[in-house]
Amino acid sequence: MKTLALYVLLFLSFASYASTVEPVLKALNEKPEITVLLPASYASDKTKHYPVIYVLDGQLNAQLVQSMNARLAASAGSYEHIVVGIESADRLKDFAPSVNMDPRGPIGAGGGADKFLDYLEIELIPRIARQYRTTDHKTIAGHSIAGLLVVHSFHSRPQLFQAHLAFSPAIWWGERETANEVKKYMRSGISKGNFLYLNIGNESGEMRAVYDAFVDSIVRNRSLDLMLNLDEFNTAAHGFTLSAGLYNALRGLYKYQQATGK
Repeated sequence: MKTLALYVLLFLSFASYASTVEPVLKALNEKPEITVLLPASYASDKTKHYPVIYVLDGQLNAQLVQSMNARLAASAGSYEHIVVGIESADRLKDFAPSVNMDPRGPIGAGGGADKFLDYLEIELIPRIARQYRTTDHKTIAGHSIAGLLVVHSFHSRPQLFQAHLAFSPAIWWGERETANEVKKYMRSGISKGNFLYLNIGNESGEMRAVYDAFVDSIVRNRSLDLMLNLDEFNTAAHGFTLSAGLYNALRGLYKYQQATGK
């Protein structure tokens, strides 16, 4: 296992270890690229088990999440985590729950989210648990269309992940099916206890209107055991909202884990 150099934050460096998991694919036809980033103490403390953050669009985002979490953990602001980066071969197909027929978007794209969640639940998560020292606490994080998958998982498989981090989620997708299903889920009174982080940037027009109505429904109908953190970054473009919100998301996750003992 090789040492991986991560970003330098506040003039401090943190050691991490990376390996590639080669999944045995059954649920998916196309192979995602999986990278595992281990916390600095993993090699030295052979008895410790770690919660896991599964990061979608892993090539772009996994090291950022790992380095921020390492910096927070060094200052007692977060638990150490194993970070699993997931790079989809076709992110629109894999992350969008429904096939888009709106001419303003890519017609015919999407529809594979449930199959992708099958892959995570049946293949990848058990494999990570077998190969690494993990706890039962799992977080999923994603931005834009990957954030849509995070939100879809939140309502459709509430026991699969204990925390959901969705940065500028594309809930406007298609016929707004995911936004509507979450509203139904929140009104149903079904609650599994969870942490949900949502943010938005300077998106405007219909995209912002759909998001605002979606968030309002969650706020009005959430159960007491749902810890909800919301951010608005009105001067940040869509592409920057993961970077802008990551500190708050991880700090909120830590407070949730402390409060629930997870």
